[in-house]
Amino acid sequence: MLWYKMWRESRVRFAISAVALLWMCGAVVLLQQRVRAHADEPLSYARYIWSAVYKANVLDLYVLLVIVLGLGGVLQERAQGTAGFTLSLPVSRWRLIAVRAATGWVQVALLALLPALLIPLLSPFVGEAYPFARALQFSVLWAGGGMAIFALAFFFSAVLSGAYSPAIASVAGLIACSVFAELPLLDGHPAFDLLGTMHGARLSAAHGAASLAAFAAPLPWPSLGLYAAVALCLVGVAGGITARRDFS
Repeated sequence: MLWYKMWRESRVRFAISAVALLWMCGAVVLLQQRVRAHADEPLSYARYIWSAVYKANVLDLYVLLVIVLGLGGVLQERAQGTAGFTLSLPVSRWRLIAVRAATGWVQVALLALLPALLIPLLSPFVGEAYPFARALQFSVLWAGGGMAIFALAFFFSAVLSGAYSPAIASVAGLIACSVFAELPLLDGHPAFDLLGTMHGARLSAAHGAASLAAFAAPLPWPSLGLYAAVALCLVGVAGGITARRDFS
């Protein structure tokens, strides 16, 4: 019942997010010839997809959608007058938090997988090819980083009660993360560059690749493991705060 409740509460946001992500990926593929023809320098199809999907436009949309999925929670339900029903369920507050976070992480991973499904499938219709294995590699990066971004929004939703405050704080947190990653002290520690990891900046030859084979670099598993640990910690802190808060 609890899993079903969490799914019902987030299914509209997830469906809209999925449609938006698929639409933007489709537009990138279908408009590839026009965009590449007006590029300042010749672009291979692989590099075009990386630039438009995994480095910039679609990635930015994905990050915003993940933040939206992470918003909400008992604190926001109190403002809407529905917190009493949620807290009256015969489960602990810790279980409420755990199930909601797990549901969100599954949705984040599914969103990350959508480009890997659509782009290889749609590419032959424009006379190009993009291997699923390469697209899946970037989906893993998105899912790993998205897990941390979701947890950040989830945490701020448990701390801040305003309607827009958690979203603003989440965006500010990502900006701060990017700024800190540029500091000389953190140079050589790519794990701190969350968005850079997500768009594959540290994969070998990613920036100048002319062929798909150049994208076959090993994934940054230590960085992804760090993001997973940070995400679990943020959800754990959010759970502790929710368990002790008086919602009366």
